[in-house]
Amino acid sequence: MSLASLSRTENGKRAPSLVNVAALLAIYGVTGDERDDILDLAAKVHEPHWLETGDQLPRLLPALAGFEAEAKLIVHFAPFMVPGLLQTPAYMRSMAVHANADDLVVQERIEARLKRQEILGKIVAPQYVALLDEAALRRPFGGSEVMVQQLHWLIGRAQQPNITIRVIPFRHGGYMNPGMYSLMEFREAPPIVYVEAEGASGFLDGPKATQRFRSRTATLEKIALGSADSVNFLTRMVADYERS
Repeated sequence: MSLASLSRTENGKRAPSLVNVAALLAIYGVTGDERDDILDLAAKVHEPHWLETGDQLPRLLPALAGFEAEAKLIVHFAPFMVPGLLQTPAYMRSMAVHANADDLVVQERIEARLKRQEILGKIVAPQYVALLDEAALRRPFGGSEVMVQQLHWLIGRAQQPNITIRVIPFRHGGYMNPGMYSLMEFREAPPIVYVEAEGASGFLDGPKATQRFRSRTATLEKIALGSADSVNFLTRMVADYERS
């Protein structure tokens, strides 16, 4: 079961009633806090945007995973760090150091992120495009050894037919930075955008909002290296980290 199937009908319109959602949850055996969270989120699907703040942020993750699983195309812009769907466990753990979370929470987050990554290896997988600012690759989360492993992982993932990795190098100058986002497009539903920032994250699905991020994506693609040049760039970065 995915949150996308709960919040949208086949023609892309919103699901008409929480009763339908509750019935589906009963069929799938979803109970307790998870049921309450999904019903609370489903109650908001008629709102033009779906944003959460503070302690509510983790509640968006099941919805994000559901939308990613049903998307035909995911474009992820990452200005500051490697996006979650491409992170190695060591990179994830090095990031968690800055979150002040205990070991159990960190491990749960890593396992959840690795589970999300499985969609990129499925037989019917979405096309995934990662637009990475060079800054996301130069910031050494975990140190040189972790970054070498992470960059090798990116190079390997770029060989998959459904994954494209493109780097925006410093030498191409400045540009309008929209912040981290994922633009997701579906076969039978309108596109949505997931935006993520400190203390506030969520989904935008209004036509004007999604078109704005489509335009931003087109601009970013114009200044990004091609996929082959990006792999060469990543290979040179590996050598830089190995020398440091």
